Amino acid sequence: MNSENPADCEPEMECEVKSEMCQIISSSDFMESTDKLKSTSETRFKHNAGSWKFESVGGFFLATEDVSKLSLRKQEQVLIRDLIYAFSGVPSSHIQPEISLDEIPYLTTEHIDKVHFKIDERFTGAFRTLANELLPLIGYYISVQSFIEETSLTRNCSRFLGNALQKDMQQYFEFQATLETQLNEQKLNLRQLVQQVRPWLPTMQSFASLTSRVRRLEPNSAQLLSLIDEQQQHFKSERLRQLITDISRYYMTMVQLWTQKGIIYDVRGEFFIEDTSANAMSSTLLSPKQCCHAYWAQRYRLHVDRLPTFLEPLAERILLAGKYLNVLRQCNVHMNLMQETLIYVPKEMEEAPHEQLIRSSYQLPARKLLEVLVQEQLAEHLQNLQDYFLLQERNFIDALLAKCAQQLEQNVDNLQPEKLQRITQDALQLSSNPHKHLLRCQLMDCDVATQLGNRLKQKLITREASSEMDTPSSQLSEQLTLCGYEAFTLRYEPKWPISLVIHEAPLEQLQLLHRVLFYLRYVQHQFQSACHAGVIPNLRASELRRRMIECIEQLEQHMIMDVVQPRWQKLLLVVQQAQLVDEVLQHFQSTLDQCLLLCLLCEPVIFVRSLFILGQQCLNYSSFMEQQATSADFDAGVLEYEEQFNSQLSDILDLITDLARPGSNCGNEERASCKQLVQRLESIGKDLR
Repeated sequence: MNSENPADCEPEMECEVKSEMCQIISSSDFMESTDKLKSTSETRFKHNAGSWKFESVGGFFLATEDVSKLSLRKQEQVLIRDLIYAFSGVPSSHIQPEISLDEIPYLTTEHIDKVHFKIDERFTGAFRTLANELLPLIGYYISVQSFIEETSLTRNCSRFLGNALQKDMQQYFEFQATLETQLNEQKLNLRQLVQQVRPWLPTMQSFASLTSRVRRLEPNSAQLLSLIDEQQQHFKSERLRQLITDISRYYMTMVQLWTQKGIIYDVRGEFFIEDTSANAMSSTLLSPKQCCHAYWAQRYRLHVDRLPTFLEPLAERILLAGKYLNVLRQCNVHMNLMQETLIYVPKEMEEAPHEQLIRSSYQLPARKLLEVLVQEQLAEHLQNLQDYFLLQERNFIDALLAKCAQQLEQNVDNLQPEKLQRITQDALQLSSNPHKHLLRCQLMDCDVATQLGNRLKQKLITREASSEMDTPSSQLSEQLTLCGYEAFTLRYEPKWPISLVIHEAPLEQLQLLHRVLFYLRYVQHQFQSACHAGVIPNLRASELRRRMIECIEQLEQHMIMDVVQPRWQKLLLVVQQAQLVDEVLQHFQSTLDQCLLLCLLCEPVIFVRSLFILGQQCLNYSSFMEQQATSADFDAGVLEYEEQFNSQLSDILDLITDLARPGSNCGNEERASCKQLVQRLESIGKDLR
């Protein structure tokens, strides 16, 4: 590893990057012309710009012997000579294709194997049978060589493939020259020729198949690498394995620079990650307001069509490795950067070398970033969310309700957010929490059921861009009035870099939980206030009040004690034990998702609506007892409220009982949570079932 300060080394790093990438580009673009071979026969096989066209060969034209008049020995020598010429694109009067010569270079992958060449029938049948096995090599060669010639002057990615193939074809030409030398020295018979040429057949077949597909698809660089990788897996060719290693070197160097330096140097627009910031080489000039989760979530744009298939399983790690390096630069963190060469060598093993290196490149900044967040007291901030949003800080919520309960009875349009914020700050005065100043109050513009419906709609739009889900938006118009206790919630405004973890998305989920819990606690507070006011109802009224309070308490206790508390404690434990920042991020999100799911605050919103209807009935009954405790119609009113409460409680019990059944659509955890809630409410509704 190379010890560097990511925040200070960017100018030197940029020079190194440009130098390194220029070397790769020049080595990829430039192909030296083939060296002259020593013998004139070798030279002949290197200049076939017009494959399979009659031309002067070695200063003389090919002979057209009458094969039928030759001896078997002479026939064999003539056939070997013509085969050697044909294998390098030189025509022969005794070997001809069955289709037009101009069609051969443009045949598709599935048709290249169907090109048939015929041997003059005047050759002995045994010779023709033995040589027929080698004839497909002629079509393979023509397809590959024509591709090399066509792409030699182009500027697209196919040129790199052509240059790389030219290196392999040089070995093929040398092999052909060796065969001719053996023939001239009379050391080669037809059977020996077949044995020596046979290993080249699958290699040239794989090359021809590849070039034909590239011709047809016209891929970009990533798609070209994917094609080569697919071909090498299919043909199990060592030459193709080496080919993709060579051609992918430029792309893998871009991956290396990004994962080990956090820098994108992509002059051709071929990398699958695009930095959308104006100053892509530096992230240290951001103001504190600019640097937030939203900025980092939107800064890097992914182009999946520029991602080779062999890197798809590693795409997220590649993205996060460079992203976290730049986040650490923004935090002005000193660390040791990796300096390891990254190449792609296909391996049939559990984890290839390039996978190990990318994993290490990701783990280094992910581990360091977690250290930074822990030093910034991430655990304390998460504890704050539990204390204030999930009502674990009882002194605060009691003080808050004591100060603003009456105001929250008003319509939300009549409330003053600034006044509520002052009350919230007053309620926090006795707290010694060092981060209490980050807490704010907020008034939402819709009820919880509508907010849940809108969240579902947004998820569906994001997932499948569906235009059929319009019902959630209509719920807003159904909300004719919204009281303060239904709209009130909290907001948390952490500073950088804690805002990388605690941002708008998880806070919205926390607000959903808080709104329901706050509503339940508000209902309990109103009952307590009515009792303290000296209201003395009759026995039936007192029993109904007790059942209502117990029901609301059990609903709240189920959410807090059965669902939220154990999972939040596990989250705080994960923060202490985690090695990488993504372990915390994933568990934080999983905790919020589970809490919403197990508290039945997901679709369908029937439970949420029923819960708020039940709470409103309790609030109405509390107000009724204060106003009409001595009224003559009091008993009839109590009976009416009892019937409404029993009916609503029965509906809720039926709903959660159905969800708790083994045949329901719920998961095991959700069914278990519903069973817990049923057990808590059964004693209250035992006379209803």
